[in-house]
Amino acid sequence: MRYYSSLTVITFLASLAAGSANSQQSVLTETELELARIRGDIAQLEAGSSRLDRGMLELLDQFSQQLMETGRYSEAHQVLDQAVQIIRVNEGLYSPAQFPYVLRRIETYGNQGDWRHAREMMEHMDWLLIRGENTIDTALMDSILNLVDIHLWGVANDSISMQSFHFRAAQRLNSIAIRAATAAWGEDDQRLPALIYKQLVQQYLQTVAVEVGGGTGIGLRRYSNSGLARSRSDARAGYYYSGLRLLSRIQRVYSDQPEPNSEGMAIAEVYLADWHVLFGNSEAATFSYARSNTLLLEAGIEQREINRFFAHPKLIPALDFVDSLDSGLESIDDPISSNSLEEGVSSFNFQQWSSQFPHYLAPVDFDVNQFSMPEEGFAMFTFSLTGLEEIGRWYRGRWKNEVSSPQNVELVTQRFNQPMDWLELENAIQDFRFRPKLIDGVPQSVTATLLYQLAN
Repeated sequence: MRYYSSLTVITFLASLAAGSANSQQSVLTETELELARIRGDIAQLEAGSSRLDRGMLELLDQFSQQLMETGRYSEAHQVLDQAVQIIRVNEGLYSPAQFPYVLRRIETYGNQGDWRHAREMMEHMDWLLIRGENTIDTALMDSILNLVDIHLWGVANDSISMQSFHFRAAQRLNSIAIRAATAAWGEDDQRLPALIYKQLVQQYLQTVAVEVGGGTGIGLRRYSNSGLARSRSDARAGYYYSGLRLLSRIQRVYSDQPEPNSEGMAIAEVYLADWHVLFGNSEAATFSYARSNTLLLEAGIEQREINRFFAHPKLIPALDFVDSLDSGLESIDDPISSNSLEEGVSSFNFQQWSSQFPHYLAPVDFDVNQFSMPEEGFAMFTFSLTGLEEIGRWYRGRWKNEVSSPQNVELVTQRFNQPMDWLELENAIQDFRFRPKLIDGVPQSVTATLLYQLAN
């Protein structure tokens, strides 16, 4: 890799640097004063009524969130335990009103690194959520998906031996949410695609784990108690076709409306094309990107707006699900998404999910801070993307066919305080996949810059 200086890169780094910091002491004082005020309010309420008075819930809810935001997890756990007790005494042991508080208690265990107790409470929460007596509504769906996210958080933060457990638990809960929502809302309800897409992202993450190998990969490939397991290639093919079925279902939701939703169908076609890219099917991806452009035009959207939506490549799998161009365009100006340093150059900010999954974005935002320019633990690279050209390479003794992956990777600058395997890091960046820049539905070649940041 070639080292060189770049005024453009220096400008980019400077633009991301944090502005002048406020006085930390004054912030701390304001925080402590606010927490002390709430403690006083709680003590006053308890003195005037009871520790288990339902009127205390709102204040306890507010207090627990502030405690978690300031890292006071032990005290937050006590406050949340009191809130759960209040609900159970007043509304019954299985009241759905307790779900957000129990989930937050699990988060406090995760934030403390106590995944043994977190798993115990997750299993209890799992049982509470899938009880047949629960009303299937948005609140229940939110609680199930929150538990799914905690399991995905556990994939990266719990012990390696528990990764396959968290993967399987997250997928099972997501499947339950889809089935329950379908039963309650109907096959064609337009809230379903987001639930289905969440399942799709998990399947890709499992594909990654299988390809990496180790105990997690074997655990995900195992299909019998005797230890029999599918081969990596069979598992990868299974995930690919299972994903195609999920995407087909998303498309049917939009096509089977009383008046077919062409825009929704078009965006679903984009996600289908992304899936083909992830699994190296260039021909199918080319067709789907072109078809999405046609469907957007049929939906009455001007080509200029469509081209703006696809003006820069996007790191995939996209973690956000959108079903309209307007909602997708809103994220274009997000500082974490791709943007432009200068005409013809796209830039990306990437932070590792964890040291265990160093080459993939976190699918959930637990303990992930808003992106800011790091002082160390990062490297800046430039590379080129050549549309949907298929490129083969050997990696760890296996031949890989790749589509829309970085080529001509060059190191611009780096600030690591630990030894790095630069060849491995370059290969990792070549493992990234991108939705290409599209003009009139046709993939384009671009030059790009990547800020690669280590996990916290």
